[in-house]
Amino acid sequence: MPELAKENSKAGLEAFIRYWYATYSYATETGDVGPWSLSTDTSTVSGAAYKKAIDANYTKGRWVVGGRITTPVIEVLWKDRQDSQSVRVQVIQEDIRYFDADGSPGQPETLATNTAEAVIAAYRSGRWRVIDNGLIQG
Repeated sequence: MPELAKENSKAGLEAFIRYWYATYSYATETGDVGPWSLSTDTSTVSGAAYKKAIDANYTKGRWVVGGRITTPVIEVLWKDRQDSQSVRVQVIQEDIRYFDADGSPGQPETLATNTAEAVIAAYRSGRWRVIDNGLIQG
């Protein structure tokens, strides 16, 4: 994690969100949710759902190819003296191909996406943590 991402500031939150999506991309591509889980409240509905989806892709020897995530636009909606902060993020994810343990195709391919997401993060005990996120519908 970059040092800036540890700061309770607008710039710190932006750096944290970039880092958080990088850990989520890593989790999606490898099945290793460790780094992502450290900065995500997985007891929330959204956090638990994302973790469950990643875990399902790697159970019983399953694996995926693709799914890399980039975040070209991050807009922090900073409000002073708030318990949590909101961020709007452009999220681009490459297509994902799924395979069963024997190498045969698993579920149907997920096509590449370019979406807008809302992320809610809280700075507690000296660090940022994502407490909610999801697609922006509109």
